[in-house]
Amino acid sequence: MKIKRISEITAVLLFIAFLLLLVFSHRQDLFTDTTINAYNTGWTYSYDAQEGDTVLPVNLDVPKNTEVVLANTLPDDVQDGTAIVFRTRMQSVRVYVEDRLIYQFPDQKLIGREVPSAWNFVRLSEEDAGQQIRLCIRSPYTRFSGVISEVRYGKYNDLVTGIIAQQLKILRMSIMIGIMGMAVVLISLISRRYNIFTWHRNLGMLLTVIALWLCGESGMPSGKVGLEAWHYFAMVSLLVCPVFLTAYLYARWQDTCGKMTGILFYASVIIVAGCLASEVSGGPDFVELLPLMHGITGITLTYALLLYVLAARRKESIYIRSELLCILIIFLAGFAEIVRFYRMDKMIGIYLRIAILIYALNLFRICVSMLYRKVKENRELERRLRRSRAELMASQIKPHFIYNTLNSIRALIRLDPNAAQQAVYDFSIYLRSNLDNVGDRELIPFSEELRHIRTYLDIEKIRFEERLNVVMDIQTSMFLVPPLSIQPLVENAVKHGICTKVSGGTVTIRSYEEKNVYVVEVEDDGAGFDVSSLDLGDDTDDDVISSESDTDIHIGLKNIRFRLQEITGGSLKIESHPGKGTKVTVSFLKTKVNQEK
Repeated sequence: MKIKRISEITAVLLFIAFLLLLVFSHRQDLFTDTTINAYNTGWTYSYDAQEGDTVLPVNLDVPKNTEVVLANTLPDDVQDGTAIVFRTRMQSVRVYVEDRLIYQFPDQKLIGREVPSAWNFVRLSEEDAGQQIRLCIRSPYTRFSGVISEVRYGKYNDLVTGIIAQQLKILRMSIMIGIMGMAVVLISLISRRYNIFTWHRNLGMLLTVIALWLCGESGMPSGKVGLEAWHYFAMVSLLVCPVFLTAYLYARWQDTCGKMTGILFYASVIIVAGCLASEVSGGPDFVELLPLMHGITGITLTYALLLYVLAARRKESIYIRSELLCILIIFLAGFAEIVRFYRMDKMIGIYLRIAILIYALNLFRICVSMLYRKVKENRELERRLRRSRAELMASQIKPHFIYNTLNSIRALIRLDPNAAQQAVYDFSIYLRSNLDNVGDRELIPFSEELRHIRTYLDIEKIRFEERLNVVMDIQTSMFLVPPLSIQPLVENAVKHGICTKVSGGTVTIRSYEEKNVYVVEVEDDGAGFDVSSLDLGDDTDDDVISSESDTDIHIGLKNIRFRLQEITGGSLKIESHPGKGTKVTVSFLKTKVNQEK
């Protein structure tokens, strides 16, 4: 077992190491060459009555919807196949060589009202050499007006592949976050029967949504995915992130600040609905609503950090400290990125991606570890259940019961051959039922268990005759129970309740249905006992297996209780009064026990 565990842990660590190397390792530069040059000096700008010289990149104080004209002289070595490239953010562009329009963005009607960010690859020709080039840039947003990035000059194909190579690492990290999120969702789905990944699915979906946002913010050229798709992926995903985050927090910590978490969730939903309505109806668009999106995201992230701190102080999980550390790293990286965005007009960069990727890898590690531990626990539980069933069988088929039954049949052969024949048939059915129940079936129809009980009682009535009375009040039998979960209780009622009284007594068996449970009662009016002397505490391996030192009244009770709890989630309740009798009530949860088809 240790060897297997070490090999599995090693495999997980190798997988995580491979993913990290995939992102951060250096690659051969197969896409660019020395023909790409910076083209950032010698520029002049003009807007309204303002003009001057500048070096790119630059952020001019320009009112929104004001066109900024940047002018420069093209190099003398311009040839066919050369180009310039620069990135615009929420800006429209027109490029002129002298008075000739050679490039325009957007050059067709876009989806939606916003002009998305774009890489502008402007092709040049040999006849453009030494002539004046003018970049006319306009933005409807104050934040992005007058923001001009650096310009690069070189061969067109080299510029395209160079930009792709530059942005590919950022996109790859974003995709890996999404892969980790989908892996967590997949683990939670395929492991539903273990009932351990109750909140992980929400967190996996959150990571997937975050990955969509970061992919949209990755700044990749739009050769395969349209510009509007990148833009709206980013905006809508950022908008709904607080919804998924608060849903995860509520699913995990409903008992801790659940009311406040619910308020944040519904507030996030209302904000999402309001922003979407504003976008569609012509009000402030997504770009203008960015401060609101960043604000609600920051609030929910801060709230999440506080909940993690509370959980870490309670030490509710062995993994909580590593989760808290990752959340703290995300919080600090997010704060730094927001400062860069609003003060330096930088895109969401690599720091936040690294922080989220670390969290995603840690979450994946936690899920794999939890699944491994649960599988191991289930194997141990199955072993205990098998031992419990075998021991219960051994306690049910005891030599003295067989001897007594055979002696009774022997007496009947002379006195009443027909009754002896029926007794032999009942005894064979009883033995067969016990042997069948040694199999792997965890649940059988209650009607089958009931037949086994009737067979046992028919055998006992041969011995005790009029001293043993049986009353059946069966209102429902269309549900499932663990094998030998009721019959041993009936046997205890006969052996330790009725048979200890000279006058005998009555055993009553009832079954009925309530809202959430099926109930079976076994009651006798026999000797009874002091319930406080009965110890049915938490089970261990020693507890599950009855020993000869146990009193007769304990026979099988711990096994039955253990199997009821683990297989059906049910319960066993004992009421008894010395001299008055005993009543045992067994409840089977409907959520775990399916009705018999």
